[in-house]
Amino acid sequence: MTEEALWLDGNGLAGLLVEVFGAEMTTVPHECQSCGNRNVVGAHRAYAGAGTVLRCPVCGDVALRIATLPDRHVVEIRGAWRLEVARD
Repeated sequence: MTEEALWLDGNGLAGLLVEVFGAEMTTVPHECQSCGNRNVVGAHRAYAGAGTVLRCPVCGDVALRIATLPDRHVVEIRGAWRLEVARD
């Protein structure tokens, strides 16, 4: 199995991200704390296992971890994020 077969792009997490954050997150910019690359969440690499890990598409550093438990989501966010949500 190739490395590419082990991950999805960040768009594959769209439903989970809406569930956790209550907003569309795949177009949110993220700046990597390690390499400084700035890219939208949808361009990151998503890995699924015991939890979900979102990694920088350039250096592979962890940007986000989500563990889904029966009664809650546990989220760790790294780097700089900017989220703007339109008010109704």
